[in-house]
Amino acid sequence: MKRLAALIVTLLLGASAASAQLNVHFINVGQGDATYIELPNGHNVLIDGGPSGQPVLNFLKARGVHTIDHVVLTHPHSDHFMGLRTVFRNFQVKNFYDTRVENTKAQGDNEVRAMAANMPGCKTHYPEAGTNLNWDSRVTVKVLNTCSETLITNKSEEINNCSIVTRFYYNGHGVLLTGDIEAVTENAMTKIFKSGLDSTYLKVSHHGSKSSSAPKFLERVQPRVAVISVGRDNDYGHPHKEAMDRLMASGAQIYTTLDGDQSLTIPAPRRGVEIMMNGQLNLPVSVTPQPEFRVTDHTVDPADSAAMRQLMQEAAAE
Repeated sequence: MKRLAALIVTLLLGASAASAQLNVHFINVGQGDATYIELPNGHNVLIDGGPSGQPVLNFLKARGVHTIDHVVLTHPHSDHFMGLRTVFRNFQVKNFYDTRVENTKAQGDNEVRAMAANMPGCKTHYPEAGTNLNWDSRVTVKVLNTCSETLITNKSEEINNCSIVTRFYYNGHGVLLTGDIEAVTENAMTKIFKSGLDSTYLKVSHHGSKSSSAPKFLERVQPRVAVISVGRDNDYGHPHKEAMDRLMASGAQIYTTLDGDQSLTIPAPRRGVEIMMNGQLNLPVSVTPQPEFRVTDHTVDPADSAAMRQLMQEAAAE
């Protein structure tokens, strides 16, 4: 595995352009997920908090963070929500995004939800699949999956497949953050969003589990870089060989959080700028329009949440 280092190469990039970049940090939280994003407009996003609070707390304090504009809980599994308790105790959170799945086995997820509800100035949101989140006028942030209607279950696969999935699109590059979705949801998304899944960077689903990273999904995403958030010697054997084989067959360069945080940068639009990954992978930054999000042959407005849910169910059942 290679350590991911994102470097910007340009002779003419000024200070103003440098400040308008999109930075994504995959925090080493052990066996779990936590992703911190700095938007070009200066706002910030934290997606999940890992299985304990200290790694995320150390990371955010080292960056001088006091306020978090958007906190997302992808789904209520402890390796994603436990660290968020520490976040709400130590930082002002302005917006909290949640899926409506209730994990009857979990202890602590509803504490996080209560902390969000009780924090002055914090609003709780339940985003719908197919909608855009207006976090930055220059970045398209689209929700591709969630459970926006109440689901009460103790089945891990159902909880995983309720994960909030988001795709950030900036300066010709997509960053796809998948939570713990499994193949059934990945394949349903390919039928609904089609070319709208295409992303330079993929946060690999479910820590590299063999139940995720389906071939059809990877074919749609076409990742150039795949990042796996995973803990050393974990009880699940993640990442599984089957998923790794499929990721390598996709042509993606694979990085993990085993030895530390992984970060990437997409610079502000400017002619002649390139992103270099570890000095090896040159990714020319284009200024072409974003690929259009298209659904299946059904005539459905992605903003129509009820129709989107029906499409997801039909696609998953096929």
